[in-house]
Amino acid sequence: MRIDLLRHGTTGRDGHLDGRTDPPLSEPGWDQFRRQTQSRIWRSVVSSPLARARAAAEDYARLTGCALDIDADWSELDFGLWDGRTHRDIAAEPGGEALLDTFHADAEVRAPGGESWSDLQARVARATHRILTRPEPAPVLVVAHGGTMRAALSHLLGWPLRQLWSLRIRPGTRITLEAGQGGDGVSWGEIVEIIQP
Repeated sequence: MRIDLLRHGTTGRDGHLDGRTDPPLSEPGWDQFRRQTQSRIWRSVVSSPLARARAAAEDYARLTGCALDIDADWSELDFGLWDGRTHRDIAAEPGGEALLDTFHADAEVRAPGGESWSDLQARVARATHRILTRPEPAPVLVVAHGGTMRAALSHLLGWPLRQLWSLRIRPGTRITLEAGQGGDGVSWGEIVEIIQP
């Protein structure tokens, strides 16, 4: 099955840990989304419920008449008390830089009051399973976030957390995968194309 993972376009808040903080797409963000979807047809679209992803997915579904599914498991990582703040501000606090480093290196470490990468990977694995077990294996566009895209790649490709930071996923990045499940129920995937905005 062909799955396109598309990170929502820019909101103009690069450097912020916007997990549940939900700024709208900027006009350049809308342009990024339109360039990544123009002249392409998917039979269904799955979207995070966060407005910066959902608004563009709803617009695409309305224009093309394709099915739209809003799935909360594709929401960005909940950064808890860090949500909406910049890396720089957090790192400037006593012990902040070390905690950020540990958070990005250890999948079990939670953001204060938020989720761990393992939590995120578990819900994205559920969401991916729902897509892969659809009765009709049509191409699917998933409009989501940098964190959820990394979690999907980890699940489908078997990449460990540390390796995921070697792939830049800017706002507006589209990653095309061929994916499926083996007879043992284990999901697999291969990258077909990466298009940066």
